[in-house]
Amino acid sequence: LDACACPGGKSFATALAIKNNGKLIACDIHEKKLNLVKQGAKRLGCDIITTLPCDAKGFKADFEEAFELVISDVPCSGIGVIAKKPEIRNKLWNDVSGMPLIQMDIINNISRYVKRGGVLLYSTCTILEEENEAIVKAFLQTHKNFSLEEFEINGKKIIDGMYTFWPQIDGTDGFFVAKLRKDN
Repeated sequence: LDACACPGGKSFATALAIKNNGKLIACDIHEKKLNLVKQGAKRLGCDIITTLPCDAKGFKADFEEAFELVISDVPCSGIGVIAKKPEIRNKLWNDVSGMPLIQMDIINNISRYVKRGGVLLYSTCTILEEENEAIVKAFLQTHKNFSLEEFEINGKKIIDGMYTFWPQIDGTDGFFVAKLRKDN
């Protein structure tokens, strides 16, 4: 499940990584934007992707413990992509200060969709701790059946299960990813 899928990059990467074998549901709150996912999937030959308009904060009973992998690239302040989207500078801080509440609502909800032994990937396109590490740590305080898990990026082991990408270090936009495993 890609819970906040638009415009579809993570859905496409996942479908290609699993060699277009299996099933991937790409959800987003913005139904019109899901056309981008449909078009991209068709262009790439990713026929395992289906789209579904869905608010990641609202519980879907038929998704409960249904997925081995749940990807959540949650809405955020976007500070990490400010070089590509300079209009982010014009956002009033009040417009983005509520993001951690939305992010907590999303991660709390979609964690229920992960099968036992499955993985929840939490990511943002920001470098702000209150939208990244603080969310994951708060989530883990109330979800003892999840734990951070080591992963690897470009040959580099991420032992603590969380990593912030910095433009000056990683040569990418600024963003964050955490890998959480649900206990068996």
